[in-house]
Amino acid sequence: MPVRFAIALLATTAVYSAELRISVAAGSGQPIWARLEVHGPDGKMYQPAEGAIRDRTAGARTGKPYYPQSFVIRNQCVLNVPPGSYRLVAEHGPEYERVERTVEVTPHRPSKVDLKIPRWIDMRKKGWYSGDMHVHRPLDDLAALAQAEDLNYTVAFTMWNRRNMWADRPMPAKSIYEAAPGYFISVMNAEDERGGGAWMFHDIPKPLDLASMLTGNIRQTESWYPPGLQFIEQVRAWRKQGSLLPWFDSEKPIWWELPVVMALNPPDSLGLLHNHFNQYGILDNEAWARPRDMSRYPGYKGFADYVLSLNYRYLNLGFRIPWSAGSASGVLPNPVGYNRIYAHLEGEFTPEKWYAAIKANRHFVTNGPMLFFNASVSGNKLKGAIEVHSREPLDTLELIGNGRVIQTFPAHSAKHLNRKFSIGIAAYTWVAARAFVRNGDTVRLAHSTPIVTPGTYDARADARYFVQWIDDLIANTTPKRTAAETDRNQLLNLYRRAREFYLTRTQ
Repeated sequence: MPVRFAIALLATTAVYSAELRISVAAGSGQPIWARLEVHGPDGKMYQPAEGAIRDRTAGARTGKPYYPQSFVIRNQCVLNVPPGSYRLVAEHGPEYERVERTVEVTPHRPSKVDLKIPRWIDMRKKGWYSGDMHVHRPLDDLAALAQAEDLNYTVAFTMWNRRNMWADRPMPAKSIYEAAPGYFISVMNAEDERGGGAWMFHDIPKPLDLASMLTGNIRQTESWYPPGLQFIEQVRAWRKQGSLLPWFDSEKPIWWELPVVMALNPPDSLGLLHNHFNQYGILDNEAWARPRDMSRYPGYKGFADYVLSLNYRYLNLGFRIPWSAGSASGVLPNPVGYNRIYAHLEGEFTPEKWYAAIKANRHFVTNGPMLFFNASVSGNKLKGAIEVHSREPLDTLELIGNGRVIQTFPAHSAKHLNRKFSIGIAAYTWVAARAFVRNGDTVRLAHSTPIVTPGTYDARADARYFVQWIDDLIANTTPKRTAAETDRNQLLNLYRRAREFYLTRTQ
């Protein structure tokens, strides 16, 4: 345990001489679930001794700055703290303002603070419903966490490698249930995260035998066989005719085996805003995935550019796979719903309609701004408008075509932009919009789905890129980490089939 984290935890259990009472309500005055940060004069963060939901895993990671814990309450809480000046932060999801307040706490009498969090945009009134495709929080906390972040759809993973929540309890009566009006929780979800990557399966009818892939003391990053494609095929076979569920999401594009999966059994969605994008920093390494070229993509902003570039390369090669977003709250220091999808639905929300909207690319991904991109092809032009709204100052708004910036609209720290455009599309097969928030610690952005255009684009360089990727996979990964000859040969056969897929596109 990091020393700083251990010290911070002491702040949650020690008894102090002053009392801080906080109440939180919506701008209308209605009591709500909300997420709070209490920053003390000593640089520590403080939490209530009871009556709050804490993310106890977040402190094991670092961000910029270091961020041990926030907590979630409904309406009010009491903290025992040392006397001094405290900075309070209250949030209720990205559609509400972030409220900050400073309060002096004295030992003589309780200090009381009433916080109201006003809504600055109402996406549901516009037909947009939010969801997070990657959550690792306790089931008993999910209803409160979803309401605290105003998140309509939460995909919670109850099966993850050696962990299977249903091993010692009955299967749920409903795999997707409405925890409170307008807040749906999905619980029959499994993550196969091993050497080749992380494959996420939503709403499966029965548990996957993931633990059998990790026999003995083998680490998950050392397990490559059987390939993830085996589970992908199994889950796909469970899908009933006419249904989109079970759903298969690849939560980030950096995994070693993703080019293989894309070629042989592509996912239903592909992560663009994933768990390395954190509220107060970016985990700017590839973990055990394929390392990026640091000279081309340096630092945390370079990491974000690298992730975007990989998603763009697949689009260039003709893949029309919707982008997804997930926070991994409970594993990385993110609130539930920090990285989220907004899908546009007709009528009331249902999970089926939400997935259908994503499949139809009627959605955008964001960890900050709200982005509306409307355009249509007219002759050899793409004409339309981009509208972006943000609670924090914007940095830039950009049009992207086949991974290249076509047009930039400087924001000059405005919070609202509405720009019309008309661009030639002869050299583009897809065009999208993205907007960045001004931030010095992390990358906060919104990205539209692409509009397919009738231009032409030479994607042979993108195909060669993935041929080299698979060559590196074969040379540097599988032979070293898969001992059994028959297992290695099966993997190599898959890799060579995928390599041929990309090789034919280099001609």
